[in-house]
This record gives sequence, structure tokens and C-alpha cells, in this order.
Amino acid sequence: MMKCLPYRKIVLAVAALAAGAVAFVGAPRVKAENRIAVITLEGQLQEHPSGFSFSWLSMGPSRQSSLTQTMTQLVHAARDKSIQGVFLNLRSFDLSLTQSQELGELIANLRAKGKKVAVFSPDFDTNTYLLASYANDAIMSRHGDLFLPGVAIQLMFFKGLLSKLDLQADMVQIGKFKGAEEPMTRSSASPAFAKQINRLITAWYGQIVATIAQNRPNLTHSQIVSAINTSWMEGLTAKKMGFVDALENRQDIKKWVETDFDGPAKLIAHYGVKKVSPIDLSSPLALLQMLGSPRHPRASEKPAVAVICADGTITDDSPGTSYDANLVTPARIRREVKSALKNSAVKAIVLRVDSPGGSAEASEEIWQILHAAGRKKPLLVSMGAEAASGGYYISTAGREIIADPGTIAGSIGVVGGKVVLGGLFKKIGLHIQTFSMGKNAAMFDSTTPFTPEERTFITHMMKQTYALFTRRVMQSRGKKIANIQKVARGRLFPGSMAVGKGLVDRVGSLHDSIVIAARDGKIRGAYRVVVYPRAQSLTQLIRQRLGLQAELPAGLKIMAAAMPESYRKTILQMYEMLHVLRQDNVMLAAPVGIVQK
Repeated sequence: MMKCLPYRKIVLAVAALAAGAVAFVGAPRVKAENRIAVITLEGQLQEHPSGFSFSWLSMGPSRQSSLTQTMTQLVHAARDKSIQGVFLNLRSFDLSLTQSQELGELIANLRAKGKKVAVFSPDFDTNTYLLASYANDAIMSRHGDLFLPGVAIQLMFFKGLLSKLDLQADMVQIGKFKGAEEPMTRSSASPAFAKQINRLITAWYGQIVATIAQNRPNLTHSQIVSAINTSWMEGLTAKKMGFVDALENRQDIKKWVETDFDGPAKLIAHYGVKKVSPIDLSSPLALLQMLGSPRHPRASEKPAVAVICADGTITDDSPGTSYDANLVTPARIRREVKSALKNSAVKAIVLRVDSPGGSAEASEEIWQILHAAGRKKPLLVSMGAEAASGGYYISTAGREIIADPGTIAGSIGVVGGKVVLGGLFKKIGLHIQTFSMGKNAAMFDSTTPFTPEERTFITHMMKQTYALFTRRVMQSRGKKIANIQKVARGRLFPGSMAVGKGLVDRVGSLHDSIVIAARDGKIRGAYRVVVYPRAQSLTQLIRQRLGLQAELPAGLKIMAAAMPESYRKTILQMYEMLHVLRQDNVMLAAPVGIVQK
């Protein structure tokens, strides 16, 4: 039987509730403070942290943005319940199409979790605007420019330069569509190679238009195409047409961000970045500390996924390359894989590939290292801007391959040969007399071209390498590639098309690859991401930079210094490839000289 409350208590209780309700309704509502994460991006976006920057004008901890660090910041902000929004501040920032796609997906993830995102840049080009299109608000300076010229690829051909120096590239390639020897043997692309390049730019153009149309539904497809054909528009026009949402000068942008949210806002500067103490260069002890190895995070038992970055030309081991983070060598990959396998907290490995290939011998050695590692821990592959030839070769060691939509994938073929120096030697008055015993002893003599018999021999040797290449591909992808000859012979594919060809398993970002790796590693709950290679110490960086400067010919240094960064990078890559060719004579390399504009 229910026990009734006394009438007096009921009346008092009702009165108290009524008074509380009046007080609640009548009191002014205090709006909670919004916390906005500020992420500043500047310089050329690198794949992984570099540790130090070094020039004759400045020296100290690097301020260059890296893809892995920026990913970590965006993922953390998405999970951080105390953060209501993210502001990306771009300062003379440059990134590739695939990196824009990578970070754009993470911005979309932030918005899906109810976080507002704004991106500011004084000016936008195609890739930075593509990144901004994923945000709630794209902001540019009042007098800034939006430059959307479309997609262009410039091919750099060195035949004329070699001819002026009386040098001759004597090359052999296996694969009709390979094209890797063309920058050294032709002055323009062959029809077969031109077809591969047109396939890439068609795919990239389509991805850019489709992405902007999806992210900015106020813009029609025809408006976007018209803007690309116009190429350039100043700030007022860009806002009027709906390409950007606001026009603000940099000194006023903080005020705009603070007032853009419903309620007061607090900007969290350098969100997710550990503070670095300033270095007193007048102190010998500080200088000695800089020369040592960078500090690494303390060991943790928290589960982790290791990301091993294989970005750069693939070369054999040598004293000058073993610790160069800009080259992919068996020694570096072996060292980093060993560290990941030894660490009991690491449950899975993601190999991040951004490489045009290089040495055939080094590619096979790296494949062996990765294949063995995959037997011990799940190993997946994430493809960045390029995973071609040797870059694709080492990718086949993964249990699953995930590529960005704009990735250059494939180039399954072999190229080899030598640069003939005899003409140059004669021009400068240098005479070389060769003594040999054995039919093919002087086959790779750099003073004379191949004889017909030698060309037959090297072609046979390269066919064996090609057979091994296709065998590795079919060993990994055999159930997904119906006919290897329809995707091989040097063909290039954008990542979006490579899925249908069976070369990759799915389109996705590095973040997607890490999530899948964590699942395959049976990680439950939160986990860390450990990135290799570790940031370089100042000693390593100085040795690397000065060693490179010592190797480059004086004329090449002057020419490279006068050129834009994209051309300078291509010249350096060609120099690296020639170095590989001198060592190995047989390469798994994509065409050098592709400059995306």
C-alpha cells in the first residue's frame, strides 16, 4: 500500500519547483566559450617531420609542415570534445593534389562530428583551394587572388643538354609504355608515353572539378569549368561568385574567427604541437645539444601503428645514403622495420610510398625485407603522390594497397643502359684507352655505346628483371589482376583507375590506411601512431646537405639555383637516377621530368 505524503509537504515541494522554474527561465543564459584549434601550415608540405631546417640564413628546429603531423592534429581535434572548431592558417603554403585530398578528408571528418572548420590564405591556387573547399568557410585576403588554371604536366627532356655536352644516353627499356628513357633520349614524348600523361591529367582534372562541385553545392559544374577556363579572379569576384565565403586581411582574421561562432571564442594557438624551447646559438652547450640526436618520445605500452615513409628515389646502400631520409635504401627500411617489429606496442605497420622507383636490385631487397615483416605483423601500403615502377614493386609486399585518387601508380617495366661520355672526353681533350679480356668485359664502359651483341645481352638481362617484377605483382595481386600484360608494359594509372585494374585494393587516405591497420592488428580502443624515419639531428642534416652539394657539378648547382622549386626537384631527381644508373645499369624507374603545374 502506497504511503501518502502529508499535504503540507506536497504544497511546499510544488512551490519550490515553481520558484526554481521561474528562476531558471528568468535568469540570463550565459553562452559557453568556444575553443578554436589554430593549425598553421607553411612552406612545402613534407611527408614526415624533418627535425631541423638548415640554411646559411637560419638554423634551428624546422617550421616546415608535415603531412603526418598535420594529420595527427586534425584527428586529435576531431576527438577532442573541448574543441568546437578548427582554423587552418595557410602561410606561403604549398602541397600536392594527393596531399590536399588526404587533409580534405580529415576536414570532412571534423565537420561530420559537428566541428566548424575555416581555412584562410592570402591567395589560393588549385591545391590550396581544393583543401579550403572542404571547410565550412574559405577565407582570403580582400586583395588576394584565386588562381584555378586547371591541370598541366610539364615533361623535362635532357637530350638537348646532353648533346651540347657531347653526351649520349644509350638506353634499353622493356615495356612499350614505359617512357622512363625518354627524358634522356628524346626531345618530346612518344605517342605511347603522351597517352599515359593525358590519362593522368584527365583524371586529375575530373577529380578537381568533382571535388569542388561536391564541397561547394552552390556552384554548378559549368560555373567551375568556366572559372577554370578564366583561371584567375580577384577576391571580390571570388566572393561574389561563391568560391570563397569571406574577405579578410591577415591582421583582422583573428577578430573574424572570434566573432564567427555563436558566443565568445578562444583561439588555441599551435594546437597539438609541442612547444620547442628557443636555442641560444651563442651557447656552446646549446650547439652541442643541436648536434646530437633529436629527442624522441618516451617508450609507451599504449598500442601503436607504425608508419614507415618510403619517399624518394630507391637506391642501393652506400656510406652517403644510409641515413638520408630523402632516399629509400635497403639499410634505412631494414633499420625502421626492425625497430617497428622489435617494439611490442606496435601491432601493425603502414608503408607510406611516394617514390618513382630507382634501383632494381634495391627494390627487390626492400621487397624481401617488407615481405618478411608482413609475416610477423600486418603490413599495409598507403600510396601518396607516386608509387611507380620500383615504388609499386615494393608496394606489392603489403597485404592491402590503398591509394589516393590522384596517385600515379603502376609503370611496371624496366629501363637500363648508360650515359656515353666519350664525346665529352674528346671535347675537353681527355683520352681514355681501354684494355680488356673477355667478350663483354667492356660492356658498361662509359666511353662507347653498346655494340649490337651487348644490346642483345642487356635486353635479355632486363627481360629477366621484368619477369621477376611481374612475378612479384602476380604473387601479391594475382587474384585481382586478370591479365598482367594489360596493366604492365610501363602503363601509368591514376589511383582512382588503378582500383578497377586490380593494381590497388581501394581508394583512401593515409588516415584510412592507419585505421584499417589498427583493425588488422586487433587494436581495441585508443592507439598511437609512430612515424619513421625519425626526425633528423642537425649533424645528419648538415652531412646530408653538404654531401649533396659536394656531389653536384658546379654548373648544375648554378642552373638549379636559378630555377623554380619544382624544376630544381626534377633536376635533382634526374641526377639521383643517373647515379643509380651508373651503379646498377638496370632500373625500375618511372619517367623522370614530370612537373605538375
